[in-house]
Amino acid sequence: YMDAKEMNDTVAVKNIEIMYDSVQKAQSDFTKEFILKNGKSVVAAYLAISNAYAYSFDELKEINKAMDPSIANSPYVKKLAERETILESVQTGKPAPDFTMNDTLGNPVSLSSFKGQVVLVDFWASWCGPCRAENPNVVAAYKKFNNKGFTVFGVSLDDNKDKWMEAIAKDGLTWKHVSDLVGWSNAAAKQYGVMSIPASFLLDKEGIIIASNLRGDDLVKKLEEVLGK
Repeated sequence: YMDAKEMNDTVAVKNIEIMYDSVQKAQSDFTKEFILKNGKSVVAAYLAISNAYAYSFDELKEINKAMDPSIANSPYVKKLAERETILESVQTGKPAPDFTMNDTLGNPVSLSSFKGQVVLVDFWASWCGPCRAENPNVVAAYKKFNNKGFTVFGVSLDDNKDKWMEAIAKDGLTWKHVSDLVGWSNAAAKQYGVMSIPASFLLDKEGIIIASNLRGDDLVKKLEEVLGK
């Protein structure tokens, strides 16, 4: 793959990506099938929590139902149940859980302070390649809809303030940013069940979650639906 990229062979790169995605999906499907068929095994529970970032709320519910009562005391089973509870609280139609975190100047900012605006709660980090690649799309949406009552609330999973500030400036992210600078232990990320980034939640003016993980044109289309073209 790296050789093809170095030679700028876009056809080979695309073919390898397709092959990789196919293998990854086969592995994911096999793992999930194993979990569902082996509900009495703590190995299945361990695999489930290890891959929990990849499972939707409905898939997680299915997996939790498959766990046998005989392993109910396993820490892996308990963590799976906890994750289901967290994900349930951030489903579309639910009020977004409030949180307060310090901004770049060290001042506390609460999510609830944005009530009255349509808000994209955007979990990202300076070290996250896919996040940085998505930032131009978020910037474009912000510029297009900000004067109609849309804003972004950036929550960083950085642990280095200088790199965080540098990325904000470099990517032109002119909205409000917060972080507790503890990386993956970020309190808001845990509260929202974020296990991979970029991750985002779109809230209406009342603070109700109306969509999650919208990217590129999908974010623009949803904002057009909510705020008008």
